[in-house]
Amino acid sequence: MQKLSATKTRIIQTAISLYNEHGMFHVLNQDIAEAADISLSNFNYHFPKKKDLIFTVCGYLSYVLHHRIKQNSLLTNDGIILELNRIFLQFEHDFRFFYLDTHNILRTHPDLKKEMELQVKQDIQMIKNLNYIAIGKGYMEFEPTNFKGLYDIIANQIWMISHFWYAQSTLKKEEGNILIQGLEQCYAILYPHLTPLGKEVYSNFIKEQAQ
Repeated sequence: MQKLSATKTRIIQTAISLYNEHGMFHVLNQDIAEAADISLSNFNYHFPKKKDLIFTVCGYLSYVLHHRIKQNSLLTNDGIILELNRIFLQFEHDFRFFYLDTHNILRTHPDLKKEMELQVKQDIQMIKNLNYIAIGKGYMEFEPTNFKGLYDIIANQIWMISHFWYAQSTLKKEEGNILIQGLEQCYAILYPHLTPLGKEVYSNFIKEQAQ
């Protein structure tokens, strides 16, 4: 992502805050300009069309996610899959407007679909890679020979939980620590395939996050 000016960054961060609070389709450019303390003409100079802002916001989201993953040493050093889940779940909370209204956003802006599809493939591949690392670390059993592709299915399940857990919890009006609940859901899927060491490591990880 190209480096953004201070004004553009302020507009984007203000837009995300308002989108999270009211939903993308209920926020006008004028609302964003006012909240960002800039004139509407200045806003329009940076983002002449609303779709320009939407595309930049989505690019910003992708940048933030990649940065959070890249900066996390637990992923590269320890291969703890639940740490990636934690990053995804926290990211979903921070940018919940997108996950609460994904279908309508992609339907309104179909040009974003290809980027979204690529991001999904990359995320699922990261989950698969970490599961393979977990096998090497002795956290997970080898994939059963009588069920080829099982761990690919599990990676997809974990991705779905990690990326839409907040939306599900909002719909069901869940109470409590949503992030911890999401981690527990991922842990439950992995549990039958973990070694005793893996169960100990992953269980302790969730306990540490809950403190």
